[in-house]
Amino acid sequence: MRKTLLSMVIFIAVFFALYSCQNIPTAPSIIPKDPTGTTKPSVSGYSADGIYISVDKIPALLPLAVPDYVKIRLSIPGVENISASNLRVFEDNKEQGFVLYKESTARNKLDIAIILDVTGSMGPSINGAKNSIIAFANALKESGLDVRIGIIPYDDYVNPPSDIDIDLPYLNLSSPDDAKEYVSELYAGDGGDWWENLYDAIMFAATALEWRPGSQRSMILITDAPAHYKGDGTSYAHFTKAEMLPKLVGYFTIHGAFVPKNPYNNPDADLTLPEDPRELCQKTGGIIKYTDYYGNVDLTDLGIVEYVESSYIIAFESDSSANNHTVEVFYESGATKKYAKIENVTY
Repeated sequence: MRKTLLSMVIFIAVFFALYSCQNIPTAPSIIPKDPTGTTKPSVSGYSADGIYISVDKIPALLPLAVPDYVKIRLSIPGVENISASNLRVFEDNKEQGFVLYKESTARNKLDIAIILDVTGSMGPSINGAKNSIIAFANALKESGLDVRIGIIPYDDYVNPPSDIDIDLPYLNLSSPDDAKEYVSELYAGDGGDWWENLYDAIMFAATALEWRPGSQRSMILITDAPAHYKGDGTSYAHFTKAEMLPKLVGYFTIHGAFVPKNPYNNPDADLTLPEDPRELCQKTGGIIKYTDYYGNVDLTDLGIVEYVESSYIIAFESDSSANNHTVEVFYESGATKKYAKIENVTY
């Protein structure tokens, strides 16, 4: 009798465990073999606008049969229904078999850190930025997404910025309502020289905020000034882009809203210059947009919600012996043809 009762208890426990798991999303368990005898398309006729890719290094939540596989995040804002038939993927010029799944099926939480320049030069635009953050928080709240927002104000210093007096030096990832309340207290201070310490602010956000497991992780940088960096003669800048990129690429997506003053008045400038943070956006697959000259920014127009809703993960098995890789993605649907490329990628 005891054995029978024990067996029934075990059966019921297993049944409920399996039932509770039935809504856990799963990806296809096997990555298809690489196509053979194919030729990479010419990029002529493909547009590089409105398509974003980056390597994804956040631990996978969906099981695949291949233990070591590569994940590439793809987003085409405004295009929510992408199928594998729309895509061709190449690693080091060789076409790859891959599986595709929507990122939100695995990561249904959205954590956003807003990195906000609060120096004197932002005086004409700080109220517009604050109002936009509030409108953005309202839009995220109404979207139904599980959203947390953190806010990092900075000048030459972070936590706290030296030029403004606020109760909290930064806001940890919190509800949209908390973000609206916090940002209402911010104002533009002095700031000293033209350059500001936004690299320290980004790295502070990456390491100090309580990012949730299983979340999509984004930062939004709002500034009109170039960056101080380690080695530029200051004592308070602690990072170069070369040091930051391995800690950011694959883990965070950095979007930027830049006031078009020097150096942001030239969208075609050399983004590899040490003081230019736009390279961080580019390398993490983020959106780069520009405000008007006075810094009026509309974060709802930045396309973050559309970016998240259109975000997919491409998973393939690497068979390249290179240390650094080039990954190319071709998207085609009807008359729409888009192309994205990332180089010197490490997995």
